[in-house]
Amino acid sequence: MKHKFAAISLTLAICFGGCTKADKVNYNIRQQAENFQTYRRVIAINTRTNDTLFSVEGLISLDIDSDGDLNVTIKTGEDEYKLFYAHLGNDVTYTCIQLEPVSTTPYAYQISFFPTKEMIEHGLIDIVSSEGE
Repeated sequence: MKHKFAAISLTLAICFGGCTKADKVNYNIRQQAENFQTYRRVIAINTRTNDTLFSVEGLISLDIDSDGDLNVTIKTGEDEYKLFYAHLGNDVTYTCIQLEPVSTTPYAYQISFFPTKEMIEHGLIDIVSSEGE
């Protein structure tokens, strides 16, 4: 355990000693985002068709597990969280952008699906949002 801590400390010291200001800012922004301090939007895209599949907005943390699932943990209250996940296949990728809060409540979130027209017409999709709660 002591060796692991020493290695991490040395890595951080080297990075902060020899990294550019942009590297330091990037690191700090990522840490804030992963600690649910930054409002972000994740968008999944089918790269074969260029269709947007879904987006998730809110105070979120991202992780890709060993099965290839994109895990989006959404902070919905002081000590409340929801998990949204989607499988990332060969034709599906995602992007994430930092946003400013768009709601009066700090724990607002939104999940939107962008399905094919047939799915919308037959009512197979339910869009979830915390707005108005």
